Amino acid sequence: MDVFDFRYLTNLVFTSIFAAFGIYHLLSYLVLKHKILLDYLVLIWGITLHWSLYFFMNNSFGSEITAVADKISLTTAMITTFGLLQFTRNYLAIKKDDHPRLSRTYKLLIGTVVCLPFLHITNTLTIGLVWLNEILVLLAAVTALAAVLLNIFSGILLFNAHKLNRYYLYSYAPILLSAIIYIGAWFAKQYFDFDATPIIIATSVLTTIQLILFSLLISYKFKEIEIDNLKMQLEANTKLKDEVERQTKKLTVAKAELENQNAELEQVSKLKNKLFSLLAHDVRAPLNNFVVIIQLIEAELADEELKRLTEKLKSEVYDRISMINDLLQWSYKQLDGVQLDKTICNLEDVFHAVSQEFTRMANNKNIAIELNISCRELFMDENMLKVVLRNLISNAIKFSNNGQKILVWSKRSADTVEIGVQDFGMGMDTHWFRQLKADEKPKTRRGTEGEKGTGFGLLISKDFVEMNGGELICESEIDKGTSFILRFKADSNAPIVDEALSHHSVNTT
Repeated sequence: MDVFDFRYLTNLVFTSIFAAFGIYHLLSYLVLKHKILLDYLVLIWGITLHWSLYFFMNNSFGSEITAVADKISLTTAMITTFGLLQFTRNYLAIKKDDHPRLSRTYKLLIGTVVCLPFLHITNTLTIGLVWLNEILVLLAAVTALAAVLLNIFSGILLFNAHKLNRYYLYSYAPILLSAIIYIGAWFAKQYFDFDATPIIIATSVLTTIQLILFSLLISYKFKEIEIDNLKMQLEANTKLKDEVERQTKKLTVAKAELENQNAELEQVSKLKNKLFSLLAHDVRAPLNNFVVIIQLIEAELADEELKRLTEKLKSEVYDRISMINDLLQWSYKQLDGVQLDKTICNLEDVFHAVSQEFTRMANNKNIAIELNISCRELFMDENMLKVVLRNLISNAIKFSNNGQKILVWSKRSADTVEIGVQDFGMGMDTHWFRQLKADEKPKTRRGTEGEKGTGFGLLISKDFVEMNGGELICESEIDKGTSFILRFKADSNAPIVDEALSHHSVNTT
């Protein structure tokens, strides 16, 4: 085998080896998508392209192709240098914040590596100055050697930063020796004519060793990354476990506190019930007895002045009893003491029963309570309905003048069932009623004869109607009277049973 054949064969073998490394790491990059692998790919393919040009530069394919190859060799050398710089910078984790000067040096050198091929190609394709290309080639060789030395310096500087950095420095020896031999032979070739085949073979072997060592470094790097990720996962799991245990302890403490609060609330509830019992029996009952005593005294009095005084006193007592009833009902509702018990109410019985309770109060003002019952049955809590009617009728009497009447009615249409309490007295502004809320203090007014009210009667009435699925509507005109309407939907879900009935009225006076 002659020299030409031997050169051809050796370069073919090593170029194939370099290409195989390139294909392997290309596949690795496509799977892992890591930047170090991309930098290493640039390095490998730069070496592969540069070595393949040796065939052409040794007149293997003719003088014209050889000339083109010679011009391209600077570009491939700089691609290799670029890949080597980028690989080293990312492998050693040279960052601007940690190593500002070293990072700037790498940027400067990488910028030079990028510019030299651009200038060389531009000069070749345009003015073609031979001396300029020679200078550019010389600068390229110096830049390549500077890149090798910079990488060695970085490895020494960051030797203790990470244990893998030591392996990088150890594995750098082949490429350092290869670069020195190759660049030295290139300079010598400019002035002396000698067979460079042994040098090419030596640098090829060293480069192959270097690629193997760098490949091992990358595998160790990814193993280290995997171990770090595993440690981070274990730490995260430990932190999560600790956090779960901490939150569990908090929940346990919160549960114990809640149980204590529930026990306290139970005691408060018992106290509340005792308070309601006290108000209902020990306060309200004596007031009722006081009314009876006043009535007995009133019957024995002959003096008209004393009768007016007793009448006024009796009115005051009635006001206080009404106030206590309203406050009890409202407070009991706010404390969730009222339970809904819906039944089919006989409206005729309810209307008569409630209106009879106000016979004396209505007679004192010569007011007639008329009942107009067109709908006899309603599905609602009967006790709540009675409370609502008591409050509405009481208010109607308070705000009516002597000799007027109050109309209590019920009717049914295709869509609704309505109950109404209508007076023809003072009337009022309905805006405040539409804005009435449970968390606000109700508005209070005085009746036609100075009767006092708490305002809680309308509030509890509104709440009770809404609890039963209805709506309490207020319609009023000043000096013409007020109507309060309980409106319920007459749908299939509410068992309201009724037929059309003829009107009739009942006068309580």
